[in-house]
Amino acid sequence: MKNTRIAFAFLIIFANSTYAEDDSTVELDRTTVVAVANKQMRPIMEVVGSVSVITADNIANTNSENMADALRYESNISMENAGTRFGSSGINIRGIGQNRVAIEIDGITNAKQFSLGTYSNATAQLPETDLIKNVEILNGPASTLYGSDAIGGIVSIQTWNPEDLTRMNDGNRYSKIRLGYDGKTHGRVISGLTAWDNDRMGGIVAFTQRDGKGLMNHDSTQLARDFSDWDEQTLFTKFVINTSGTNNLKFGFTGTQRNNDTQINSFIGQGRFARTTELLAKDNSDNYRLTLDYDFAINNQLFDDGVLRAYYAKTTFKQDTFEKRSSRRGTPLSQFRHFEYNQQNMGLELNLNKQVVTHSSTHNIIYGIDYTSLDIQELRNGSETNLFTGVTLPVILGEVFPRRDFPNSKVNQLGVFMLDEITIDDSAWTIIPAIRFDYYDLKPSRDVLFDANGADTQIVSINESDISPKLGVMYDINDNANIYAQYVRGFRAPPFDDVNIGLNLPIFNIRAIANPDLQSETSNGFELGYRYFGDNQQFSITSFYTDYNNFIESKARIGVDVDTGTLLFQSRNIEQAEIYGVELSHKWQFNEQLSSYTTLAWTRGNNKTNDQPLNTISPAKMVNNISWSSSNQLWSLDLYSTFTQSVDRIDESDPRDDFFKPAGFAVFDLFANYKISNNQQLRLGIFNLGNKKYWNWQQVRNFSANDSIIDAMSQPSRSVSLSYTLTL
Repeated sequence: MKNTRIAFAFLIIFANSTYAEDDSTVELDRTTVVAVANKQMRPIMEVVGSVSVITADNIANTNSENMADALRYESNISMENAGTRFGSSGINIRGIGQNRVAIEIDGITNAKQFSLGTYSNATAQLPETDLIKNVEILNGPASTLYGSDAIGGIVSIQTWNPEDLTRMNDGNRYSKIRLGYDGKTHGRVISGLTAWDNDRMGGIVAFTQRDGKGLMNHDSTQLARDFSDWDEQTLFTKFVINTSGTNNLKFGFTGTQRNNDTQINSFIGQGRFARTTELLAKDNSDNYRLTLDYDFAINNQLFDDGVLRAYYAKTTFKQDTFEKRSSRRGTPLSQFRHFEYNQQNMGLELNLNKQVVTHSSTHNIIYGIDYTSLDIQELRNGSETNLFTGVTLPVILGEVFPRRDFPNSKVNQLGVFMLDEITIDDSAWTIIPAIRFDYYDLKPSRDVLFDANGADTQIVSINESDISPKLGVMYDINDNANIYAQYVRGFRAPPFDDVNIGLNLPIFNIRAIANPDLQSETSNGFELGYRYFGDNQQFSITSFYTDYNNFIESKARIGVDVDTGTLLFQSRNIEQAEIYGVELSHKWQFNEQLSSYTTLAWTRGNNKTNDQPLNTISPAKMVNNISWSSSNQLWSLDLYSTFTQSVDRIDESDPRDDFFKPAGFAVFDLFANYKISNNQQLRLGIFNLGNKKYWNWQQVRNFSANDSIIDAMSQPSRSVSLSYTLTL
């Protein structure tokens, strides 16, 4: 806590200095606009809520080769991790993660994450960083505008449009080639794109090839580390046709495929892998997306402009595991496991805007409707071969294959929303009421493969609806400062895999059962903020409190069946939980060459039912960036300092729990950018300058202190990255 108090004091001192500015310094950019808070572009100064923005320049200047890299300097936003084999699994905002944070790419909902046991994990599919124009993150519940999936927040990723790129050149064409190397994975990338734009039509075609090895964890040469060999290809196209005036028809295709071969050594010989002698994995994922957007302006009585969006997306995972081990009697065995996960996502969205001016106020009304339909299928297969006899049977540990762990499921969601931004004439007040109606329909369908779990396995359909209101107010203290407050209600319907899980492991006498009484999660969030946007300093402070009701705990241990002695697991509701905290940020442009940016987040979470901490909460974190550029704009240097508090507040009320608790750490990263010529750029990054051994809590929070994989989950030691860019 001492470090946290020091950090608070440091920022408060900076905040006080915002009222004594030096007129000789240059001005900060005050024109940043975001759309995530209102589904309409607004200057970030006028947004009610806490919004983070990561631009393409931020991504390039920090040599960020994936979304985990792009988010690493956010103080209250973290990537969740599924281990050395599967990598990043989702995004955690203010201690809320998994499928509770909605991720949208150009307005399209991302595929759900699903995991089961050690061998199966369908992780989050995030876009290629070279294609990202910006990332807007709305912290806290966002269900009013984005529906059931956004009870923890929304990450809105926007990719490039043709005009964004061509305006960087004098003409109507733009091309770029980038070569990169990432030392922490020995990763290589070659990326190329070309864009054109004229009066009637524009387009982008881009291709990216990546390959690399597994993450080089700290002291990895001394560890029994995991070895990976992966490659990834992405094709991205987007075309824009100007149909008339300001009306544009936009359609695009994005396809990504990834292959990953892993030799897993980190936990061989430990625990349930005590008799395993070899463990190999071969994973493949494919992600395809078709989009059609129509932006129009008509200016009639019902709306001034709007956007109509239709899309189809498909995500497929295929994961094979090859294991050699001996039985309890010493018989050599070869086991093969296969996992498939398929999700098809179709959707239609209509957003409309209308400005209404009355004698005393101006109303900016945003309203719309969105519909999504998801088809989700999962399959596990496997076999075991006795290496003495050569006999192969479709049975492993008592499970007969093939089988499904939940029935094929179709989820239909419908949302209708309206937001009114009311500016009162001759007043400093802005009032923003909003409301949304959500309808959620889950329809499972059983088949022979699911019934392999047991013909008596119960499955249930769910029909849920809810209303999510929001009320925000903002008061302009003067031209440079304002305060705001808001109330937001969140809603999340029970997910398909929590409701109808059907896992059955006879040899371990373990069974996961459906929960027909699982209730929807709801939340009531309150937020209070202050912002100051001066010429050369900017400061913000946000305090938040969110109360969660019927929080869903996935696959919780519920007891033993008295008739069979089977250990039962079932997703269940935690009656009440709370998360609260404070976020601060400060920018200071000292002069034309030197600037500083600091953020700090302190968050607490409690299970109010058993009076224990929530283990999903990250420890307090502060990030500072000192940025310098030469007077001729050829050189720039950025020093990032990350300070994280130790983990000492977790729920270990179960005597069987003895979680690994990472110590606090300070890590420093240095970036140097050199402009070789007007169209050539060279970027160098040196990570973990002090060669500190450390762990990120969100990536190890489910592991025990004596788990053999802990060392393999440490963050990389000192490494370098290099990037060369040529634009034409």
